[in-house]
Amino acid sequence: MTVIAVDAAAERLRWESAYRGAYPTVYRGLVAMGARAEEAEDALQDAFVKGLERPGDFPTTSVDGWVFVVASRAWRRRRMRDRVLLPWKIWADRPTPSADASVDVLAALRTLPLRQRQVVVARYIVGLSQVETAELLGIARGTVSAATTQALASLRRRMEVEK
Repeated sequence: MTVIAVDAAAERLRWESAYRGAYPTVYRGLVAMGARAEEAEDALQDAFVKGLERPGDFPTTSVDGWVFVVASRAWRRRRMRDRVLLPWKIWADRPTPSADASVDVLAALRTLPLRQRQVVVARYIVGLSQVETAELLGIARGTVSAATTQALASLRRRMEVEK
């Protein structure tokens, strides 16, 4: 049992050393891609943790490349998530509309199925394109188009009833 623990500890030390060597280059690469300093640091920390969790996943020949790919994916995921969630945070912080408002858009959105709601928010609140929305949600571009059409038809019907 102690042999396994020693091997695991040695593997962690080997990973930490390789990561420290890759850090400056990958950090500069992320910043060059458009990440702010704190975003690059967060993405690199995510890559470090992933390397600790799965030490056999990174190649010994190109640690820089592995860390760069994992960190850039983490940065893009966080950036997309922030782009989707920020408008909701802004809306949540606003005072609610008056009681005589003819249409409560947020209430209408909440009635949509999750996929349609995600598509509508990504397309019309966040302002993403069909391609960006498809990539963000991991669905086909045609699915984005169909979900948008269905959601808008549902919202129109609901708003006509509430008039």
